[in-house]
Amino acid sequence: MLDILLNSCTLPRAASNKTALLAMLIFLLSSPLLVAQIQSSNLYSSGSIYSAYGIGYPVEMETGSAKSHGIFGVTSVNQEVAGLTNPAFWSQTYYTQGASGIGLHSIQLKNTSSSGESALFEKGYLQLLFPLKSSELGVSVGLYPVTRSNLKIINEEQFLSYGDTVGYNSELQQMGGLNKFEIGFGWKLNDQLSIGYAPSIAFFSMETSEAFAFSSSLYSQQKQKLTISGAAFSQRLGIAGSFRNVFKTQDKISVGATVNVPFSMTLRQDFTTEKEIESGSKTVDLSNILTSKKGEMSLPLEYAAGIGYAPHTRFNVSIEGQYQQWSDYSNDLVDNDGAIMADRMRLGLGAQFHPYKKAQSGFFSSFKYSAGLSYDSGHLTIQEEEIRTLWLHTGLGILSRSPSSIDVSVRYGFRGTTESNLIEENIWAIGLSVNLAEIMFLRPKLQ
Repeated sequence: MLDILLNSCTLPRAASNKTALLAMLIFLLSSPLLVAQIQSSNLYSSGSIYSAYGIGYPVEMETGSAKSHGIFGVTSVNQEVAGLTNPAFWSQTYYTQGASGIGLHSIQLKNTSSSGESALFEKGYLQLLFPLKSSELGVSVGLYPVTRSNLKIINEEQFLSYGDTVGYNSELQQMGGLNKFEIGFGWKLNDQLSIGYAPSIAFFSMETSEAFAFSSSLYSQQKQKLTISGAAFSQRLGIAGSFRNVFKTQDKISVGATVNVPFSMTLRQDFTTEKEIESGSKTVDLSNILTSKKGEMSLPLEYAAGIGYAPHTRFNVSIEGQYQQWSDYSNDLVDNDGAIMADRMRLGLGAQFHPYKKAQSGFFSSFKYSAGLSYDSGHLTIQEEEIRTLWLHTGLGILSRSPSSIDVSVRYGFRGTTESNLIEENIWAIGLSVNLAEIMFLRPKLQ
């Protein structure tokens, strides 16, 4: 195993680093002697194992309210927060709003012979909404992740050298992904229909590194780092419809659809290594040994649609679907490490109860209750096995007397499979999203 690690210290491509990362993980999970160490530190501060493939695992940008009942935010029935998902809903903005979210994931991993665990604290989206004309024309400024890779594997071993026992520590890490900075608008055409357009700058950054430290001065400390980055223009569109008194008085139907236009990006990669010498550390640029310093990445078409129904203001149910054409994805610099990119489909179904919308006393009548489930076919096929995910959702909304709100979501998910000695993940995910409206911001003068 030591020879494999030491021989991987000079890798000419990103794929080599990532293959070493995955090989190390499989080794750790298949070794009974290292199970306790895995559980304590080896995968600590790591995300999903499957985020090591391609450009990271896709990240959803729905609000906490949508996430708590299993939908994606394409439709809006009885919602207090417009969210990022459908630009058309930005037209409904009445107050200036600021929204953000964070999350904590606890992941239990297992294959046919062993198990491990990891945990990840993740920062989510940031959105500001400004009504240029109240409930008719709104502008959104947002920053959010599209894909994310966050994987760290730490291994401690010993070997004999000239009769002495030498300890070494190896750390393999991959971090980064695709993010977007977006400024868009939503416009209400009439009482029923709204449209939205959101251009953005998509920027990609991925860093894969290996570091080795030895307890003996006979071996120098070493760290190598491969960085890939790029930026491009991207855009998406949304449409939404809201219809009242359809089947009875005070009921409401909400429909919505979005399209993310495919785009391409030019990437550049740099390869450096750091070595410890007597006078300190020395950084050496090894980019010249790379097969190519530049390459193209193509991101796929994505579209979503849904419908929601509220028989009255206190209850609503929604069903939504999303399709991402990952089979059209390509990347000249980042290899898929043996995985096949497959078209991805997500389906979500959920319901919400809003007892606070009817005058009544009682502590439990002051909250919003949510529940739902969702299915994700996944965008990866590994060893002919699709990496699917099933989520169970629930959540609680805390409303204030102002339009501000806090949403807490709790999800439990099953991802992957132990077939073909792959890794299955059981995931607990807790999310917190905050929406601040008017109480923290001044109402715009332009009406």
